[in-house]
Amino acid sequence: MTHILDQRLQIGCQVVNWTRGAGGIGIHRNSRMDNRSLALVALYVGLHICTATEFSLSPSQPQCVFMAYANVTCYWTPGQGSPSDTRFTLQVNITGCDDPVIHQSQLCQTVTQTHCSVNVTYLSRCYCVRVLADSSHTTASSPSLCLNAIDAVKLPTPVLSNVSAVRGKPRCLKLQWTTNTSFPVTRKHISSGALVYQLQYSTEEQPEPKTVKVDLRPEREQGLFFASTCLFSASTLYTVMMRYRYNSTLSHWSDWSPTQQQCTEVAAPSTVPQLWRTVQPVGWANMRRVTLLWKSPPRSQVKCSVPWFNVSCCTEGSQNALHTWDCNALSVSDTSCHLTLPPERCSCTLSMSNPAGTSPPATITIPSTTDTAPKALVDVSVTALDDSRLEVRWTALESPSLSSFLVEWWALSERANYTPYWQRLSHNASKIIITEGVWPKLCYRVTVRPEYDAETGEELSVQAYTRQEAPSAGPKPVVQELSSSAVVLQWEPVPLEQRHGFIRYYTLYIQSEEETPEVVVVPGDRLRYQLSGLSGLYRIHMVAHTDAGGSPPGPMLDVAVGGIGLADTILWCSIPTVLTILILLNCLQWRQRIKQNLWPKVPDPAHSSLSAWNTETKYTTVFFTEGNLRGENTISNTATVSPLPQ
Repeated sequence: MTHILDQRLQIGCQVVNWTRGAGGIGIHRNSRMDNRSLALVALYVGLHICTATEFSLSPSQPQCVFMAYANVTCYWTPGQGSPSDTRFTLQVNITGCDDPVIHQSQLCQTVTQTHCSVNVTYLSRCYCVRVLADSSHTTASSPSLCLNAIDAVKLPTPVLSNVSAVRGKPRCLKLQWTTNTSFPVTRKHISSGALVYQLQYSTEEQPEPKTVKVDLRPEREQGLFFASTCLFSASTLYTVMMRYRYNSTLSHWSDWSPTQQQCTEVAAPSTVPQLWRTVQPVGWANMRRVTLLWKSPPRSQVKCSVPWFNVSCCTEGSQNALHTWDCNALSVSDTSCHLTLPPERCSCTLSMSNPAGTSPPATITIPSTTDTAPKALVDVSVTALDDSRLEVRWTALESPSLSSFLVEWWALSERANYTPYWQRLSHNASKIIITEGVWPKLCYRVTVRPEYDAETGEELSVQAYTRQEAPSAGPKPVVQELSSSAVVLQWEPVPLEQRHGFIRYYTLYIQSEEETPEVVVVPGDRLRYQLSGLSGLYRIHMVAHTDAGGSPPGPMLDVAVGGIGLADTILWCSIPTVLTILILLNCLQWRQRIKQNLWPKVPDPAHSSLSAWNTETKYTTVFFTEGNLRGENTISNTATVSPLPQ
């Protein structure tokens, strides 16, 4: 075929004129050129172009990783359009660093993979690496990569043997690690900065590890490396690991070392605790129950020291401290305490202490019962993002004295009291996404308050659900009024725990004995409805609807309407009551007669004539002495007996 094309091309001067330019090959048809000649020339030119673009089959320049005194592994990307049977050969040549003379060559072949490894012994030598691609049609080569092996080395994993606090430096930790005996970088080069280091650390509050680059100039003693870094927080437990790489753009990070845990040195708390309060109305003895709330310290700090809290309160203008019975001896596990305060304006402070010192106090003002809170909020809106997130947005009036906003939320319940959650935000904040204590199907009250240093402004509240569902129970209607042709129904709201959403409307289902069921829709804010034009016996039940659907049918109510008026109904209902009263009175009268017959009146002997009857009885004691009878004593007993009645 190529021979025929070459012959045909020899006639090209007579058949076709073609030129090569920067944009490619141009063909100019001769007037004597037929279609067959044009097709053959186009085929020849296409083969020429394919041969000219043979460079696109070349693999990419390899990227190599030198493992210390072990091997080198190189990776590449096949050229575009490489056939599936392409065989790749990795060629690693040891050369001089200043001349291209090849001193030694090693090969590694693969078909299915795009990486290959060969053994190397020296990291102080220079290498030139390339990848050859062979197929049944062509052969291509990647660009060569020439480098010093140490520049692309992956160093052995460091062994982080110990992490300790630095005395007098609460933000610092001292690292101690070792390397294996065949470490390819000398101690002198390490001390002069030949290695680049990274630390990865985390806490219980921030379990996602944070990776930072650190400048360590370690010292070596008895085979151990020591270095300190000061990027931590005081009194905090950290989980730390490290890695390093040779200071070269081609080098690779070592694997991460094993983790170590250590607390930084304990220091006095430097942040002001977050303090909030809830106030109940004035009650017994003209006193108010106030609950102080505060945020517990991070768990990672509690494990390093045992902090405690101190609370004190006083009325405005007085230096005398008020009694804080429940707020004494507060441990680290406490996040609230209760106070009994007078209705006057009061001020309370909270501070956190540990063995190293005490934090700056947090102060909050409890307004008096006659204080008026300033108004700063325009509106508050809550949007459900998913089952466990609510986005709260608000708009506030500008005020130079506005210091912060406090967002408070808690689940509403008719059976239990849920703990309120709260978060304090800066004065320029206008939204927050709340997740703590948020669950689906529960109704939450979200409150936003502006704060002016230690005082609070007027609040705005909104109720919200993360996810609504259909109510689990329907309303129970009862008859409030009944007439000859109408009935007024009334019902209680669906219990909050069974509501699962905002009630948008109610559906009344009225079923008579003869007619088809009638459906009446009642707005969700109504709890009373009148049905008119009725006559006969009806069965009524209700269904409550939220945005997610309707509840099961509520209890059935049977109502008879028509036939008698309301006055007649009252009269007929009163007849059994009157009859019952008459029967009871008659029973009481017969009770007295039965008692007289069964238990007649018995006379009292103490008030009869027998009480005046006198008698005297004498008793004589007889002694027998030597056969003689002799009386010694006489005893008399006298009683009065009245004569018998004639």
